[in-house]
Amino acid sequence: MSNSVLVIGGGIAGVQAALDLANAGAHVYLVENSPVIGGKMAALDKNFPTMDCSICIEAPKLSEVMQHRHITVLTLSEVVEVEGEAGNFKVKVLENPRFVTDECTRCGDCVPACPVILKNEFDVGMGARKAIYLPFDQAEPGNYVIDIKNCLNDPPNFIPCNRCVEACGPKCIDFNMKPKIHELKVGSIIVATGIELFDATQIPEYSYGRHPDILTAMELERLLQSSGPSRGEVIKPSNKEHPHKVAFILCVGSRDRRFYNFCSRVCCMYTIKQALQLVDHGIPDVTVFYMDIRAYGKGFDEMFERAKRSGVRFVRSRPGRVIPNGSGLDVIYEDTLTGEVKCESFDMVVLATALTPPDSLSKLAQTLGIELAEDGFVKVWEIEGNNIITTRKGIYACGGATGPKDIPDSITEASAAAAYALSHLTSRELAIEEFEEQIDASGEPRVGVFVCHCGSNIAGVVDIKKVLENVKKIQYVVHVDEQRFSCSGAGTRYIENVIREKKLNRVVVAACSPKTHSPVFMRT
Repeated sequence: MSNSVLVIGGGIAGVQAALDLANAGAHVYLVENSPVIGGKMAALDKNFPTMDCSICIEAPKLSEVMQHRHITVLTLSEVVEVEGEAGNFKVKVLENPRFVTDECTRCGDCVPACPVILKNEFDVGMGARKAIYLPFDQAEPGNYVIDIKNCLNDPPNFIPCNRCVEACGPKCIDFNMKPKIHELKVGSIIVATGIELFDATQIPEYSYGRHPDILTAMELERLLQSSGPSRGEVIKPSNKEHPHKVAFILCVGSRDRRFYNFCSRVCCMYTIKQALQLVDHGIPDVTVFYMDIRAYGKGFDEMFERAKRSGVRFVRSRPGRVIPNGSGLDVIYEDTLTGEVKCESFDMVVLATALTPPDSLSKLAQTLGIELAEDGFVKVWEIEGNNIITTRKGIYACGGATGPKDIPDSITEASAAAAYALSHLTSRELAIEEFEEQIDASGEPRVGVFVCHCGSNIAGVVDIKKVLENVKKIQYVVHVDEQRFSCSGAGTRYIENVIREKKLNRVVVAACSPKTHSPVFMRT
């Protein structure tokens, strides 16, 4: 009897598919090759067109995945062998060690003790991390991970450093951890491997990599996010000053016969989103160089019109060159509406790079026995309006694995893939909500208040310090706390601990919209 599904990829599509499957009674093995789940969405600042905080939407889902008793998460893992047929697949998964056990409390004492400094991949190389690290504040799984290839204790050089071991209070660092092979039996498989970003150094005429103020859109995204390397402040990497004149160049690598013929779909909208954010940050002169504006989703065109009303300038052109001039960056372009060739100087240039298939997708497709399309993404067939059916029965694909798409479309496809994957199972078991302990709510109220400032998303409009000062004066309030990200796994676990320690029988959480976050805190 088969009651399990394998989901490959822990981005938003894989996470959504896993939750749908688990809530429908299937057991899910969620396999992710990086140390944490969340994918590209976790690195974004806001989502278009609503401008909601991206991680605030995703973090509750990540937390739910880790807490769901029907989901087994395997990070630092890859699928190495698949045999069998729909309803009865036999899968081997290689799991590499984290070298940090589940007893990790996320205290962070190990990080300052580590002498090795490296570029942080989550910040697209703009920030730094240590050899022992957590990619981002709300990361799940929440225990730290050791980059063993760059660790001074890399075998066979055991214990030449050992500083993190000495600093670790819970003693949860174990350099003797070994890789594991998991042999799984699953009824169906979902491929949700996501996308990668085009390497802009392949277009030398844009001078990317030769001047620090020529950024990719993802690099700008990390500058905009409150947990990024500049803590949400838009600065020029060259001198840490605020830019006054910024240019965006669309279709870098996409709609280009030299690289990718296809349109990457989301570039127009995330550029419009970022342009609006720069205006909100007080940057007076923002220009977007575009071929065509493709704003075809719900609320997308209105956002385009709002950007124009906000003063963002749109120039129909495909710039030929970006040249550093000593004091700025010259953009040479032809205004295709007038036919004039112009040269204009900017403080910063942002390149909207193509969304591409991951380098590892070809190897995975071979392992799974499925075909790739001409564009390098998973080849799928349309059925009942869903493009999720691969060339092997029982294996489905969704999200960025099948081609560039935005977050809502990825989530929709993930739910469709989950529905089809369930059809191959012969047994399911619905999870029953269980409580660790009951809290006596009678007697005198003991109120705990947790205020989330969520970087600039809340703290940008609310005086958090004044809120805390005034709440302390309210009768029956016995605990007041400020949290950076209340909805993260670490944030909810902290609330749980305070409820126990302070014997709270009333809890107030001041955070994001109850529409998205109420279930997270109720579950806590």
